[in-house]
Amino acid sequence: MAKIAIDSNSLKKITYFIDDKLGGVSSLNLNLIKHAPADVHQEVISIVESNGTLSKANIKYPVEKQIEFINHQSHNAYATIKKLRALIQNEDGALILNYGTEMAMLDHFLVSQTTFQLVHDEYNLRLAKDYGHIVDVFICHNAFIKAQLLLLYPNRKNDIHFLHHGVEVPQFFRKKVSDIAPLRLLFLGRLTKSKGIFDLPVIASILREKGVSVKWTCIGSGPEESEFKSCWNNLDSVEFISPKTNEEVLKIAAQHDVFVLPTKFEGTPVSLLETMSVGLVPIITSLNGGIQEIVSTDIGYALPIDDNEAFANAIIELNENRDKLETLSISCRQKIIDHFNLENTAKSYFSLFLNYANFKKEKKIKKRKLGSTLDQPFLPNFFSRVLRMLMS
Repeated sequence: MAKIAIDSNSLKKITYFIDDKLGGVSSLNLNLIKHAPADVHQEVISIVESNGTLSKANIKYPVEKQIEFINHQSHNAYATIKKLRALIQNEDGALILNYGTEMAMLDHFLVSQTTFQLVHDEYNLRLAKDYGHIVDVFICHNAFIKAQLLLLYPNRKNDIHFLHHGVEVPQFFRKKVSDIAPLRLLFLGRLTKSKGIFDLPVIASILREKGVSVKWTCIGSGPEESEFKSCWNNLDSVEFISPKTNEEVLKIAAQHDVFVLPTKFEGTPVSLLETMSVGLVPIITSLNGGIQEIVSTDIGYALPIDDNEAFANAIIELNENRDKLETLSISCRQKIIDHFNLENTAKSYFSLFLNYANFKKEKKIKKRKLGSTLDQPFLPNFFSRVLRMLMS
């Protein structure tokens, strides 16, 4: 989205803390950044885990300033948060919080900005419980998380907001598949056990045993990629792809019929919304939160966790009833257009972000203990690093 050049003195400033991890959190923040009003100055502090095992997002955000902050696991945690605090100017504005590093920092150092926590899932809910005292505004993406926040903070109803995710709706979408062609099944996500990737070859084997011919495509990367690829039977038709851009991902998705995600842990998956936007019918685990709210029976299948037979049977039903497949496909795309179109949802986020002056509160930091015995405020970073090196 092109920005209009304006007087920098009139800018309102938003700073996003985003871990450099491939996944829905990075995608959601990127989508918001791309749809900011023109009179907003945006910057990103990209936090990179030095020894992280998760795939990096490697996103160049369309912002005025992007800072890469290396979180060295061998360093004293107190030295780390002190360096992170030094990156923040003493000025009014909004800080957008997604993970634990920045919230721990804010629990030790006061800032001038208003803080907005994006409570994506139950991991972020735990952060909200631990660090809610440094948060001015909570933003959640489904009714389940909102209800949990209200239980945590019954006296802070005005600070808790439920806003839908949003995704861009492309002009292109899937074409009707021939009645005799194999169904085209897509997995899109991080290649890790929590996404249910090891269920996919099991589902494939059930389909094969029942004589159902399908084509699988798996898009993603992750720490368990090699093991995942080795689990497939040579008889399965499966392709592994790692597209470089989100537009390429969506174009590939639009060449499929069904989105299969036997996930074990989710909030509101961005991949669910993106694949629905191009007409893919979801077959997904029924987890508390966004999935149950989005995937009704007129949209797709929300199934019990770890029930691979149910996943296989849903695929078989769509394979045998192509008219139902097309009806659900049209409903999926329409639901995104009606309720999750980023052009509309982004406005709700920025109406909160840019009202930061009215949300700001006096805060009392608690300085919760960080790390292990080698993480101490009085211990020089050099000693923590050397001792960890010797111990390893």
